[in-house]
Amino acid sequence: MNIAGVESVIYGTDDIEASTKFHVDWGLNFVDRSASGADFSLPDNTTVRVRGIGDASLPPSSVPGPTAREVIWGVTDRESLDAIGASLSTDRDVTESADGTLHSHDDYGYRLGFRVTAREPEPVSFPGSNTAWNAPRKDARADIFSRGPVRQERIFHVVYWAPGDTAAHAKFYQERLGFRLTESIRGLGFFMRGGASHDHHNLFLNNHAGNFGFQHVAYEVRDFDEVLRCGTHMEEQGWKSHVGPGRHYFGSGWFWYFENPAGGLSETGMDSDYIGDGWTAIDHQTIPPEAARPWMIRREEAGLFPGHGDWPQWAEAGA
Repeated sequence: MNIAGVESVIYGTDDIEASTKFHVDWGLNFVDRSASGADFSLPDNTTVRVRGIGDASLPPSSVPGPTAREVIWGVTDRESLDAIGASLSTDRDVTESADGTLHSHDDYGYRLGFRVTAREPEPVSFPGSNTAWNAPRKDARADIFSRGPVRQERIFHVVYWAPGDTAAHAKFYQERLGFRLTESIRGLGFFMRGGASHDHHNLFLNNHAGNFGFQHVAYEVRDFDEVLRCGTHMEEQGWKSHVGPGRHYFGSGWFWYFENPAGGLSETGMDSDYIGDGWTAIDHQTIPPEAARPWMIRREEAGLFPGHGDWPQWAEAGA
């Protein structure tokens, strides 16, 4: 069951105009706009769709209000897609849409889709950076000054609140869908990656204070300059920063989160860990003391996650 990563995120929103503008400002490629919503793409052919909250094409919502209504996972081949369908159909409904996407749900009721991936990775290079006594960039300004607008290069991961027996739900993703465990924190959450992925995590299940629903989606940009450029641009456009910029412990990546009118948060970042095939999963009994943040500029003063409960302070270490 070779899941490569997130293929598409589909939102139901009560403000299509604001949700469309947010994703344009965020740096997604605007594909199409109609009365029902808007479609966006990323350079690797993954997609984001925004629809009105009452759109009949959307699956049922897990929480009231704007939220991600379905996450589509990309698999590497038809054999993997058939295996997922066979596994899920033993104890829940599985439907297939005209484009060959399978649709079902996990044990929380969060809606999942699966299709053979259309992604075509476009690797980006890290620009030359001068450091103490080492200058690979000579007789030239940093290239950030000559670039165009920031673009999000790919969707990195999604996070859901996961109350109750989170370990049992993580087991569902591992045993039924072939996700691999990277790290877990006892009583707090599970970082998992698709079977065909080397990302630190494509999915994080976060248990905190009984919160339920979609928490956030994370994207990657080229370098840290673009994390800062994206964030400052979003603030200039009037969007509310939630937490960051800063750097995570779990996964190591730089980050900056913004409140998304389509639902939950959107995170931009870069420089996350690559996990090799020989990795042994780590089970942390408590949050490691070295997880203290090396630095962070802003944090949400009220500590509230928009719409669905508290933003856990521990999660600032890396979600």
